[in-house]
Amino acid sequence: MNTPKVLIVTTEAPDVISGGLGVFNNILWQELKRRNYSFRTLYLNNQGTQPSVLADYQVLVEEGLPFDSTPESEAINKAWTTRNRIQPVLDDYQPDIISVHENWSVLPFYFEIKKVQFTLHASYIGMEHYLVRSQAGLQYYWEQRIALRQTGAVVMHSDWTRRLAREYIASDGVAPSVFPIGLDPDEYSSKKQFHPDGKIVISFFGRFGDVVKNFKAFRRAILTLPPELKDRIEPRVYGPDRLPEGLAEQGFKGLSFVQGEAKKQAFAQTDIVVMPSTHESFGMVGLEALLSNCALIATGGIGMDAYMPEECACAPDPIAIRDRLIHDIQHFDQIRQKQLTQYYRNSVLRPELHIHTMVDHYIEVWQDLYTKNSNSNQNNNP
Repeated sequence: MNTPKVLIVTTEAPDVISGGLGVFNNILWQELKRRNYSFRTLYLNNQGTQPSVLADYQVLVEEGLPFDSTPESEAINKAWTTRNRIQPVLDDYQPDIISVHENWSVLPFYFEIKKVQFTLHASYIGMEHYLVRSQAGLQYYWEQRIALRQTGAVVMHSDWTRRLAREYIASDGVAPSVFPIGLDPDEYSSKKQFHPDGKIVISFFGRFGDVVKNFKAFRRAILTLPPELKDRIEPRVYGPDRLPEGLAEQGFKGLSFVQGEAKKQAFAQTDIVVMPSTHESFGMVGLEALLSNCALIATGGIGMDAYMPEECACAPDPIAIRDRLIHDIQHFDQIRQKQLTQYYRNSVLRPELHIHTMVDHYIEVWQDLYTKNSNSNQNNNP
């Protein structure tokens, strides 16, 4: 069986991380390299960041034609300009499969769209959420619709994502392959590093300015805890955005963006991770928290249901989070006992949540698409 050559296209390279997609790419690329799988990577730099050392190719995304500034014309302008810049990449590598991980990034590959495998990572799906009910949101919706209806293969990482896509985009799109994101448990320590003063460390990992990540709910829940309980905790925040004013004065620690080993250390030092997202197609932070033997307070009924125990579910509002924290702080000896018995980590030590299984699924999707395209070409050229 021939192995297809895969070009992985991303707007977040592992060494230029601004969100979860960069973390995802890091684990995917590393495992593919470990297997000596035939792939190369293309970084579409759409934020004007530093170049990527890890990507094989990179292209700066910018407008190159004198169009007006509507969302539609900007998208077409960037897609056309980017298309011209990536043509040498396609000529050089001649990929059989193009693996794309962001809605807009499908557009420059429209002429090869049947070679494209698209992964829907986005939290916003269709026009379901009020934040995308705008002219820019409509453009975002159409790009997502093209990606889900016209590409050769679609991957989703939770049943919640599939349900939303079916309801808000199209029931007659490409039948998706649905499987969870996998991580390597050995990359995360099961041993907790206890606070030197015996405090309970409660952490938030994510963007502070992203309404979906819901940092304001976490902050409000912490600030409204009874004073006698606030004295027992150390709240920490880790995110790539500019810090909101007043956090240090309100007793929050961490106050930095961590990745790689520093992030794993932050998890090891954390007792409770709060992840009150209102939308989350999978939520890698929650999986990382449980693998790091942290108690988890997260939103039920969305993509994190793919892995988290039911007891972790909590409504994403300040009052519900505060009440859960009050209970957990008052009964912290129970959490500590669960940590000592590896309860949280063991809850996600399942084959389907391992990096090996996830990459097996991706390779299978790529192989099936390659075979389908090869058979189609043969039928069209008897």
